[in-house]
Amino acid sequence: MTKGNEMNGRAGTPADLTALLRNIDQEITETLQVYGDGLKVTADDTHQEIGRHICFDLGDKKLALPLSLVDEVGELENVRQLPFLPDWVHGVTNIRGEIVSVTDLPLFFHLTQKKSRKKNRVAIVIHDGEMKTAIIVDRITATRMLYTKHNAEQEKQEQDAVLSRFLTGPAVYFSGEKEEEVQLFDGEQLLSSIRI
Repeated sequence: MTKGNEMNGRAGTPADLTALLRNIDQEITETLQVYGDGLKVTADDTHQEIGRHICFDLGDKKLALPLSLVDEVGELENVRQLPFLPDWVHGVTNIRGEIVSVTDLPLFFHLTQKKSRKKNRVAIVIHDGEMKTAIIVDRITATRMLYTKHNAEQEKQEQDAVLSRFLTGPAVYFSGEKEEEVQLFDGEQLLSSIRI
């Protein structure tokens, strides 16, 4: 992200966060060109590839969004507040010459309180062709190739009633030989529900 935009890696940002955000931006572009949203079954026939996703945290929940919905990621600055909006709408910001609303997901899902939020937050800019917003998340962890697991017992987890309506099920990724689970987050449903 270039200097002068409202979302950028600032000089005061820790080097690891800046490097992670730069790498994710690059991976978004590269993987969409190579993989698109194609599905593929792995050789062992127990996992079906569902494409590259950006993984992020909301409180203690590990979630993932498909890269096809993501425009860019970065640290959010210079949000202009607007009156008479819900607490979870922080206002609007200018991203590459486009005015974009700013949605605080932890506030939207009642996972945190407004006064406990940091001033500069990490955001993911998502779109569905009609609507675009910068969603504030607690932490971006990585981009990963995710897989569904066939014929596996899926554990039922107690979820927040509001958040669970936006989750479409579990997926896994591989970290070395270890299988890690995340919940798939429905960004399109979020975009459709926050239209004002």
